[in-house]
Amino acid sequence: MRGKSSKWLTGIAAVMALAIWWRLREAPPTAPVPTSGASNAVTPAAASLSNPPISAASPKPGLIDAFSAAAAQLKNAPDAAARKKALEELRQALAAGSTNEVSAAIRRFLDSKADAPTGLGFKIGAHGALTEAPTLRTYLLDYLGQIDPAVAADYAKVILASMDSPDEWAVALRNLANGDSSDAGHALLAQKTAQMLQYAPWQQNPSTGYLEAFDAAVYLGGTDLLPTLSGLVRQQDNPAVAHASFLAMDRLVINNTATVLSALQASPDLMAGRESTRADYFARADVRDPQQRQVLESYLLNPAISAAEINTFAGVYPNANYMLSPNLLTQNSTPDHDTLISRDAQSLAVAQQWMADPRFSNLGPALQKIKTRLQNFVQQASQAH
Repeated sequence: MRGKSSKWLTGIAAVMALAIWWRLREAPPTAPVPTSGASNAVTPAAASLSNPPISAASPKPGLIDAFSAAAAQLKNAPDAAARKKALEELRQALAAGSTNEVSAAIRRFLDSKADAPTGLGFKIGAHGALTEAPTLRTYLLDYLGQIDPAVAADYAKVILASMDSPDEWAVALRNLANGDSSDAGHALLAQKTAQMLQYAPWQQNPSTGYLEAFDAAVYLGGTDLLPTLSGLVRQQDNPAVAHASFLAMDRLVINNTATVLSALQASPDLMAGRESTRADYFARADVRDPQQRQVLESYLLNPAISAAEINTFAGVYPNANYMLSPNLLTQNSTPDHDTLISRDAQSLAVAQQWMADPRFSNLGPALQKIKTRLQNFVQQASQAH
């Protein structure tokens, strides 16, 4: 069993509470455990995502009254128990209505701009649904997304038309992605995600919802948002946003390694001042894939890469640190134990080839470091079997 060598990133409490990092070589990957909701859980107990929306339905007056009563009770609640009771009564009222009636009532209430704090955090459970919401409006936006995805996507456009709340935007981006698969919907999602990432007022003292909304960039994929994300990664005076950006970029690398690393290599200024982070990203490359190997070799042979960066790369390659957490839109992708063993063995073989290749002669110490680490990993895997 290897020593506990998991690489924990510089901590930001608001972000690190949302993620668990595992060194998968040391233990088989563990599925993320969603935060369990109490009786004030935000997601409906039996919501169906297959109900077709009927936007012409009229809300029941009783539901509107229930929302108003919940808002008043939450505002005047003397303690957490009172807020819990108010949310439980609201949940019962929602559960008693039909999908169409509840959907119409929620939209009517949201249009009123009324709101109240719940005293809860912004927490994500299974399938991107919230298990806690900080405000009544966020609660209802999440509920609408669970029971009526198409209507929720349409209403998301109302939320995204003005920048009133980062937490509401986080849920609205999720609702838009889940409920509108059209080209126009995708384009709007890309536009609004970029707008959200660059909105300076929300970057200051960022809410948990704002940080969670970076998952929309991962969902979109590609390289269009790399300049924005890398700029945020370099913000040393805003560690929470920098960390959320790092996580988003890391998952972009994991999901489309060759393409994203090629983009980083083509624009070295993107990671200026964060060269060690760039080394971590390139250490994701899997040499079993010819395209990834080519990108990695170009990186290692680049004379502009400093010895310090190469040393950082050698200390983590092949990078087997992964984040396990529930996300608004995307699922975590982690290799199984056998895949990691195979990757280590092939990485060792390629490292030995590099050591015999004159092109890599100036990387001798770094390659020896890699070789020694991987020999230990491969030997331990062999003994375990």
